[in-house]
Amino acid sequence: MGDVIEFKYSDSKYMKLFLSSEEKNINPYINVSIKYFNDRGEYELFTNDFISEAIKTLNYSLTKALNFELQMNNEYIERGIGFYHNMYSHELWTDDNLDIDDPAENFIVWSSSSDIGIQTYIYNIQDEIYFEISRTYKWHSDYPDDETEYQTFEEYINQHEIIDVLKINQEIALKWNKKCTDLLKMLKFMQP
Repeated sequence: MGDVIEFKYSDSKYMKLFLSSEEKNINPYINVSIKYFNDRGEYELFTNDFISEAIKTLNYSLTKALNFELQMNNEYIERGIGFYHNMYSHELWTDDNLDIDDPAENFIVWSSSSDIGIQTYIYNIQDEIYFEISRTYKWHSDYPDDETEYQTFEEYINQHEIIDVLKINQEIALKWNKKCTDLLKMLKFMQP
């Protein structure tokens, strides 16, 4: 299998799953990292955690999206679900308001550590599948070593960045889903 597994969207946009072990027998507890690559750079989506968690989550989200069960509210389309998830997280951190609903609750695939600050989402808009990679505010619970990196939430949200939004066609979604299913079978999480 090698030490890299690729999920390709196009020649210039793809994810790579990097195995942290040189073992020939992959098991559910091998750590992996997942990076997204596009023409602007590379982005860490999932860092140093179990392959089983990474693949189960992606497989689950893809399966639901292929069945059009992840319909996103139209009001979130223009700015992306990541923007509204940041607004939700900020209110949760600053007001301890546990009564608010997370608009991204059903769409989150992966969250990187706060020092990286990237969220990955899968959702449907009508009969289309979207894969969104968005920045998240880093400084709710921590401060940077270099104080010049710090931004207030208001500064951050006014320049919120969506890294990419990919409209995934059925063929690509099915290929990614099959790759996940095959990996899960190899990891013995699914029966053949």
